[in-house]
Amino acid sequence: MIKFKSLSDDFSHSYLICRFDTCMIIDPSHSYDAILESLNGRKLAGILLTHAHSDHVHLIAEFDAPVYMHTDDAHLLFEDQYNGYAPKIHPYKRKQLNLKFVKHLDKIPIADQLIEVFHTPGHTKGGLSFLFDGRLFTGDTLFKESVGRHDLYSGNLPELKKSVLFLCNLPGNTKVYPGHDQETSIRHEQKNNPFYQKWLKQSK
Repeated sequence: MIKFKSLSDDFSHSYLICRFDTCMIIDPSHSYDAILESLNGRKLAGILLTHAHSDHVHLIAEFDAPVYMHTDDAHLLFEDQYNGYAPKIHPYKRKQLNLKFVKHLDKIPIADQLIEVFHTPGHTKGGLSFLFDGRLFTGDTLFKESVGRHDLYSGNLPELKKSVLFLCNLPGNTKVYPGHDQETSIRHEQKNNPFYQKWLKQSK
């Protein structure tokens, strides 16, 4: 796995995951040349979107690959007053995008393995997390010792609680790669995330 770390709040981290000669990129928002260099001739089989905010999707039209996302966030790609682009305009057009809609517990093939899809709404209605090879990509749902905002358009606190509780019920050795800030693990979040601990108590 290759991480393209964002040094600006204007973009999220992007991640390239590969199996043999096949790769997927998660939330391509920056570093186009570095992504191409890292592909090194391998096939880019798809783009995985955790959600449709501008800081996660900026380069989606720059690659010839299907875009996997949840249908509940599809409209958000084009509503700039809500997705973060305003007063600017999103840089892609609908006809440029090969959108593939996925849902909770779907599996996306990558060579001889599978990427598991989790619908994790709360930050946005169509938020997704992706699990591959013991690595969990959480977008803006779960951060190290924190969680995503729920006060933006299509955000929802009760849904965010359910999503965080679901993710933190995964095996403790699962490594967590969020859209911003540092990597963590499910075990670390179980022990140190105050939001998870509070919501877990409330759920009992």
